[in-house]
Amino acid sequence: MAERPIEAMFRHKKLKEEDIAICECKYDANDPDSACGERCLNVLTSTECTPGYCPCGDYCKNQRFQKSECAKTKFFKTEGRGWGLIADESIKAGQFVIEYCGEVISSEEAQQRSQAYEAQGLKDAYIISLNANSYIDATRKGSLARFINHSCEPNCETRKWTILGEIRVGIFAKQDIYVGTELAYDYNFEWYGGANVRCLCGAPKCSKFLGAKSPAFLEHNHVWEEGDDR
Repeated sequence: MAERPIEAMFRHKKLKEEDIAICECKYDANDPDSACGERCLNVLTSTECTPGYCPCGDYCKNQRFQKSECAKTKFFKTEGRGWGLIADESIKAGQFVIEYCGEVISSEEAQQRSQAYEAQGLKDAYIISLNANSYIDATRKGSLARFINHSCEPNCETRKWTILGEIRVGIFAKQDIYVGTELAYDYNFEWYGGANVRCLCGAPKCSKFLGAKSPAFLEHNHVWEEGDDR
């Protein structure tokens, strides 16, 4: 069976006209930020403008996911941490770096796949939360975002945006990033059991293990005090 393109992995739904969020921006040639910049009502609610409905028309700057306005990046082989992604241009704080794409699956299937990947000895599994009921699995197919490594002190972060009525995940810069700098974000890894995976990020405040902050990990690895019957 032929693989579907990445875009097809999202369950597209037709947005009803009454549900389209229309901003109140008015383009001013003397003020570039007027075309749906930081003051745009849609930007403030992490919602991209809908083509054909934005008052700024072709000048709208709030369609980064839809127009794939990503930063230039390239993947490389790290020392002891598999593949990674580095900035191939200077990236400003708050800038959209890349969209995290993959297969959209249920939370139940995400847990099953995580355990199955571990049982198969697959070291590189890429599953992140989309919403309360869905996850994105980029293990078998996905964008270059899946090569971004974890760090306990990252220079990037994930943000969820509404695009044409759907929730999508993007990687954004937390700070200014120079050319050649490795990109990283906090995986917020949810530990479901099994082996403890040591964190190799090397940050001064490293948590030592992936998922070390998750309740199940803390419960499983807690050293109970004498007299505690739990």
